[in-house]
Amino acid sequence: LKLNTLSNMLVVLGYILLSIGVDTGIISALLIIFLTLLTGAMHEDGLADTSDGFWGGWNKDSRLEIMKDSTIGTYGVIALIFSFLLRWYCLKLIIDGNFLFMAVIVSCTLSRSLMTYYMWATPNAKESGLSFNAGNPEDISVIVASLIGVIITLLLMGFTGVLLLLLSFFIVWLLRILSLKKINGRTGDTIGAVQQISDLTILCLFYLLMTTW
Repeated sequence: LKLNTLSNMLVVLGYILLSIGVDTGIISALLIIFLTLLTGAMHEDGLADTSDGFWGGWNKDSRLEIMKDSTIGTYGVIALIFSFLLRWYCLKLIIDGNFLFMAVIVSCTLSRSLMTYYMWATPNAKESGLSFNAGNPEDISVIVASLIGVIITLLLMGFTGVLLLLLSFFIVWLLRILSLKKINGRTGDTIGAVQQISDLTILCLFYLLMTTW
């Protein structure tokens, strides 16, 4: 319900701004800012911390220590800059192509479905922290979340959605392998990073697939 409300708010805001003639580049920026504020930048924080830890540490313990640090490093800043810029550009292209409704619904829903799958498929890297306290999602929860993401994607995109689903799941599988290699599992930060990377991947693939297929 919360997810449905979130995506609906973004769509409504986008169409209101379009109706009064606001430039699509500005609309794209405002929607990203609005979404970031609504979620408390929680997933963005995860992306920054994960980037700092994975590429700033030399082993599992040092990486986890860096990820726990509240300060942000060079890798985190770079990751956020690229993430925001690419999401902004993809969303602008999507708005220009009149795909706002479909893209927002698919990206908000599927990226969180994939996040749930990542949590289920990846063990905890440590016996403390947000990820450990949240516990592993139950099988039925993962199945329901995955089905919601798959069904909505196929309903809105048709056969083209199959390729988007396959590529998106492949990206998350690679992120799972990376997490296991770097810290032997997942943390709350890597879960947030997966959502951000999934969202960006879906937006890029959505535009490419809907305009070329």
